[in-house]
Amino acid sequence: MGLNALVSQHEDQASRGETPYEHHVTPVPTQALARLDRFATASLLATGLAHEIANPLSTLLAALDWATERVERMRKRGQGSEDAIHLERLAPDVELAMMSAQSIAALVRDFQLFLRPDEITPVIGAAEVKPAIERALQMARVRLKSVSPVSAELGEAPTVRVPSTRITQIVLNLLLNAADALADRPWSANSVEVRLETVNGRAVIEVRDNGPGLGPEAQRHLFEPGHTGRATGSGLGLAISRQLARLSGGDITVTCPPTAGTIFRVVLPPAG
Repeated sequence: MGLNALVSQHEDQASRGETPYEHHVTPVPTQALARLDRFATASLLATGLAHEIANPLSTLLAALDWATERVERMRKRGQGSEDAIHLERLAPDVELAMMSAQSIAALVRDFQLFLRPDEITPVIGAAEVKPAIERALQMARVRLKSVSPVSAELGEAPTVRVPSTRITQIVLNLLLNAADALADRPWSANSVEVRLETVNGRAVIEVRDNGPGLGPEAQRHLFEPGHTGRATGSGLGLAISRQLARLSGGDITVTCPPTAGTIFRVVLPPAG
């Protein structure tokens, strides 16, 4: 049943004086339902937009590839001539255009993979954790680059039987959460660290920031749906991330050292 149908059913029951979803579903505020509907619509539109960008981008890449090859042949034939000077100036611009187009293409591919439903991207055998984290770092780069320096220490970790899109979603949520925690401070005062290692045979991902941290009460409610200490945001990201980890037999915990800062720790069991 779609979201609009659920809302319609809720209104019909209310008009008859019935209590909707009594005894088995916690009522969801209309504002929260509207927010979820916007998220679903935005996801649908973003999927189509990524596809529309990918088509002309492939043509652009092919044209730039041809231009690069052509410039290189002209440089070899025109060595020592006056045209060679102009070609030497042109070549770096063509190379920069190619690198920029390739970067856009990589972002579109990552975005398409991220939006793809898990049911059509099943885990065959086992998934690598490191590429999924790198994808999250790439996707969060635009948000983080104006907020904080980011360092990544991605060591060896076992493969896990978790869709790589879920790993990316979890880490992306944690990175965006760190960006929000540091947004009101100078860039030079901030730090975000991402680590990957193996602990007791399990893949362990840590996302650390040196922000103000969280009090005991905030930590207790941090993973509850709808809970957010910010003026913006749905309050669903961390709750969804923990649920995704637990569905795979893992978990997410949070700690705040006495020196301030926040450490999110994601533990995922190995495949097999």
